[in-house]
Amino acid sequence: MNSTGLKVTTPSNLEIVMTRAFDAPRRLVWDAMTKPELVRQWMFTPPGWSWAACEMDVRVGGKYRWEWNGPNGERALSIWGEHREVVPPARIVHNELMTMGPGAGGCGSDCADAEPWELLATLELTESGGKTHLRMTLLFNSKEARDAALTSGMERGVAAGYDALDAILAGMKR
Repeated sequence: MNSTGLKVTTPSNLEIVMTRAFDAPRRLVWDAMTKPELVRQWMFTPPGWSWAACEMDVRVGGKYRWEWNGPNGERALSIWGEHREVVPPARIVHNELMTMGPGAGGCGSDCADAEPWELLATLELTESGGKTHLRMTLLFNSKEARDAALTSGMERGVAAGYDALDAILAGMKR
């Protein structure tokens, strides 16, 4: 567990589970995680990177796409998928495909033709005593993919994003 309260575990060779509490009602956390204008405010963007696209159709069969440009202005990271289950304000299940482009830094032009990395993400939000408890389960196709995610710095980025989400939630009407 890090100082923000994010806890990351690996209950199996294919899973990463992240848990964290937010001092806000579940409906506000749901809104912050499903409305593109709010997601753009809290989701971590590395220094020098900028949002290129944040599109979300949060319904079963609805698609989403998040894209960032790197410091050189080229597409650095794309994440997209389709929602398989949506139960407001409690649960979202979607597949997630990710590719890194030449603007990601260090991967060169070889990244442009790389196969997307795929996983299944399950977000669960429960409320107790005015606090929302988040559980995000990432299910990978292989142990190697899971381990690559663990060593990618993902935990630091997620923790920074959730810290920013705390600030957004504090300013939202209760």
